[in-house]
Amino acid sequence: MKKFLALLKVCLNINFGISALKYRYTKEKKKLWEPILIVLSIIVGFGPLIAFYSFFINGLFYAGLTMGQPEIILTLAITAAQIIVLIFGIFYVMSAFYFSTDMNVLIPLPLGAYQVLGAKFIVITVNEYLTTFPILLPPIIIYGINMEMGVLYWIKALLVALSIPVLPLVLSSILIVVLMRFINIRKSKDLLAVIGGLFIIVLALAFNYFMQRLPQNIAGNEAEFFNNLITSQYGLIKEIGRKFPPSIWATLGLAASGTEGAGYFLLFIGASIMLFFFLLWIGNKIFYKGVISGQEVNRKRKVMSAEEVQKKYQKRSNPVMAILLKEWKILLRTPVYVLNGLVGAIIGPLIIFLTFIGQGTSGEMASLIDMLKDPDITIYVSLGGLAVMLFTSGMNVVASTSVSREGRTFWISKIIPVSPSYQALGKFLHAMLISFIGIVLTGIMMVVILDYSIAMMFLLIILGILGSVPQIAVNLIIDIMHPKLEWNNPQEAMKQNFNAVIGMLASFLIMIFYAGATFLIISFSLPDWVLFIGLGFVMAVLSIPSMIILFAVANRKYASLEA
Repeated sequence: MKKFLALLKVCLNINFGISALKYRYTKEKKKLWEPILIVLSIIVGFGPLIAFYSFFINGLFYAGLTMGQPEIILTLAITAAQIIVLIFGIFYVMSAFYFSTDMNVLIPLPLGAYQVLGAKFIVITVNEYLTTFPILLPPIIIYGINMEMGVLYWIKALLVALSIPVLPLVLSSILIVVLMRFINIRKSKDLLAVIGGLFIIVLALAFNYFMQRLPQNIAGNEAEFFNNLITSQYGLIKEIGRKFPPSIWATLGLAASGTEGAGYFLLFIGASIMLFFFLLWIGNKIFYKGVISGQEVNRKRKVMSAEEVQKKYQKRSNPVMAILLKEWKILLRTPVYVLNGLVGAIIGPLIIFLTFIGQGTSGEMASLIDMLKDPDITIYVSLGGLAVMLFTSGMNVVASTSVSREGRTFWISKIIPVSPSYQALGKFLHAMLISFIGIVLTGIMMVVILDYSIAMMFLLIILGILGSVPQIAVNLIIDIMHPKLEWNNPQEAMKQNFNAVIGMLASFLIMIFYAGATFLIISFSLPDWVLFIGLGFVMAVLSIPSMIILFAVANRKYASLEA
C-alpha cells in the first residue's frame, strides 16, 4: 500500500505540476500574476454559464416539485455526467494507459501492474472531476437546500459525486485494456484514432436520435404514459434512468429515505468499488502484456538501393505544406487529439442537423422550419448561421494547443531549416482546415434544412473562413507565448492546457466585436449586400494585423522556448 500511495502521489504531482508551480510561485516568485489571471478567466468564462445552468436547474426543480418528483434534477445531472465520462473516457484512458511517455519508466520499477493501473485510473478520475463537478454540484445543492435535507444527505452526496466517474471509466478501461492486449499499438495507432473518432460520432448521434424518437415511440399512448409518470412517485426518474440504471441507484440513494435510500446508496457505491477491483484484477494479468506488445517493432528486411534512399528521404517539398502535413499526422495518430480537435469540429453541426431532421415531421419543428424560411427574416437567419460557424471555429482548441502538442520534441522545430513564421503559417493552415470542416457542414445544414441557395451558402462559408482568421491567429499567438511543453500523456496537452480556455475567451470576445459591428451596420438600414460587404471588410481589417502579429511573435519567441 505504501508503494501504491507513493506512486499515486507522484502521478498526481506530475499531472497537475504541483511541485513546479510551488517552486515557481514560492521560490522563484515569477509570474505571480498567473494565478490571479487564471481565477479571473474562470470566473469570467464559466461564471455566467454556471449561473445560467443553476437558474435552469432551479426552475426544473420546481417543475418537478409540482409533479411530486423534484429528484428529476439529480437523475438528469447524474445521467448526463456519466454519459459524458463514458464517451470521452475511452480516449483519456487510451492516452493515459498506452500513449503516455512515463510507461517506459514505470514498467521496470518494483511495482505490480495493478498498482500502476490503479494510480493512473485515479489520476484520470480526478481529472474527470473538473467535468462532472460543474454538472453535479448545482443540482445537489439546489435539491438539498430546497428539500431541507439533513447532514446524512450531504455526506452521501459527497461520496456519490466522488464516485460518479468511476463506473463509466471502469467500463472504458476494461474495454481498452482487453482490446489492447490483442492489438499492436504502434502499428494500429492511426487506425485506432480514426475508429475511435467515428465511434464517438456514431454513439453521440445514436443517442441524439434516440432522444428525438422518444416522443414518437409513445404516440397513441400519451395519456397512459404521462399518467404513469405523474402518479408514480419516481415514475419520471425511472423512465429517464431506465437505460442507465446506475443513475437511478445514485438518485434514489440520495433522495429516498430509510432502508430504501440506504440500500440504493450501498448498491451504487458497492458496484463502483467492485468493478474497480475487477479492473485491477484483469489489468494485473494483461495490462503490461498489452503495453509491451504494443512497443514491438518488426525489423524491415528489404534492402534499399542508394537511388531508392535518395528518392524516399531527399524529396524537397514546400516548407509550409510540410508543416501542415506533419500537424495533420500528429492529430490523426493521437486519439485524444482526434476527440478534442477533429470530432469536436464535426459533431456540433451534425447534432443540430439531426435535431431538425429527427423532428422534421412534428408540428412544432415543422412550424419552426417554416418560420426560419420566412424571406422577411432571411438576413437574421443567415447571420445566425454565420454565428454558428464562428462559434464552432472559435471553440476548437487545435490552434490554442498547436505548439503545446509538440511537447518535449519541440527542439526539433527549433533546428529544422524552416523559419518560425513558416511554421506558424503551417500550424495556422492546419487549424483553419479543421475549422473549415465545421464551417462547411454548417453551410450544408442550412441548404438542406432551410432551402438556402448555393450562392448564399458559399457567401456564408467565405465570411465564416474570413472571420475565423483572427480567432485562429490569436489562439496560436496565445500558445506560442506560453506553450505547455511539459506533459506525460497527450491528454495533458489539450484537456489540461489553460491556453485552450484563454483561447476560447479570446474567440468569444472577437465574436462580440463582430456582433457589435453587425448591429452598427444594421442600424443604418442598409441593403443586405452592403451588410455582408461591410462585415467582410471588418473581418479582413481585423485579419491583417492579427496575422502580422502572429508572424512577429513566432519569429521572436521560437528561439527562447524550451521544453
